[in-house]
This record gives sequence, C-alpha cells and structure tokens, in this order.
Amino acid sequence: MEVLKELFRLRRYKASQGKLIRKLTMAGIWVIFATAAWKCTLMDFTWLAGRFTWLAGWDAQLKTATESNAVDTIVALSTQIQTFVATFVVAFPYSMAGVTLLCGLWFGYRLVHWTTFADFLISVEGEMAKVSWPSKGELRSATFVVLTLFFLLAGVLYAYDLVFVLLFRIIGVVV
Repeated sequence: MEVLKELFRLRRYKASQGKLIRKLTMAGIWVIFATAAWKCTLMDFTWLAGRFTWLAGWDAQLKTATESNAVDTIVALSTQIQTFVATFVVAFPYSMAGVTLLCGLWFGYRLVHWTTFADFLISVEGEMAKVSWPSKGELRSATFVVLTLFFLLAGVLYAYDLVFVLLFRIIGVVV
C-alpha cells in the first residue's frame, strides 16, 4: 500500500541531492519505456478484425430474411461495429504505445523520487565521487596488458587443441 501512495505522490524527495545519477537513471527508464512504446506501434492486430467477419454475413442474412425496422437497426448496428473494429485495429497499437509511454514517463519520474530508491541513488553518487579513476596512460597500459594476455591465452589454448587432435588421430580415437 505504501508503494502505491509513493507512486502517486507529487512531491520530490531531496530534490537537490544526487541530481546527476537521478537524471541518468530516469533517462534510462524513459528509453526503456520509449522502446516498448515503439514496439507497440509495430504490433499487428489485424487478426482481431478477422474475429468479427461473422457480422458481415449476419447482416446480409437478416436483410434477406425480413425488411422490418428492427432488422434495419440491427444491420446498421453490425455495420457500425465492423467500422469500429476496423478503426480499433488501426488505432489500438498507437493508443497502447501512448499509454505505455505516459506510464513510463510517470514511473521513471516517480521512481527516482521514491524515498528508498532516491536515498540509494544519492549514496551511489556519493560513493562514485570517492572512486580513484585511472589516468589515460594507466588506462592504455592496463588495456594493452589485458588484450595481450587474452590473445596469448587464446593462442595457447589453440595450440593445446591442435596437439590433442593430433594425439587422438594417432591413437585412432578421431578419424
């Protein structure tokens, strides 16, 4: 229940602290929801229109059966339903995308101002300020060491593989 209260609260929690990490977290959440909204627009709901094809045959049968006002009303109603379904099939993915995007924008904004999560982000930003980052030269030399060892070990494993394949062929295990 507390989560729902927090989700629909308008106030910002400790708005002046942890601004950068909050903005980046909110932007990441918004990108995720924007991607989901975009995927919603690509969804195909034409299968839904096929569920109502029986209406076309139904109103034709009613017209041939009798010519009363009630039947004309039913035929007009079925035509309106078919038109609504056709419009719905076209508009639904965009409506779903809009709702997804709006919910994502609100969720991202509220999440970074949720008391517990905001305190966590504030402490993360504080800890990141304490980190000792390497200089460009240190980063280059460390990257060189890692890549050199990676390729050296890959070469050693490839050599072991060749030796074992040759050994197994000599023994007759592998043809």
